[in-house]
Amino acid sequence: MIEHIEIEKCTGCGVCDAVCPADVIHMEPASGPVPVAGLRLTNLLPVIKFREHCITCFSCEIFCPERIVDVHPSVKNRPRPW
Repeated sequence: MIEHIEIEKCTGCGVCDAVCPADVIHMEPASGPVPVAGLRLTNLLPVIKFREHCITCFSCEIFCPERIVDVHPSVKNRPRPW
């Protein structure tokens, strides 16, 4: 299950959102627009929207160029046949 994204190190590339097959991560506007020479650009940052839908595929962690996404495998106590 996805646990944490280090937003302070994020470049806003959007790869984590693009590779998530369960639609868990969404890119949303940062707290304020960044003014650039007469243009109003909005920084987009990843937000974990639907944590409970995470299928623990590790795609966001694997493909993040900054290595800032933390996914932990869901471990359940299941009886073993041996």
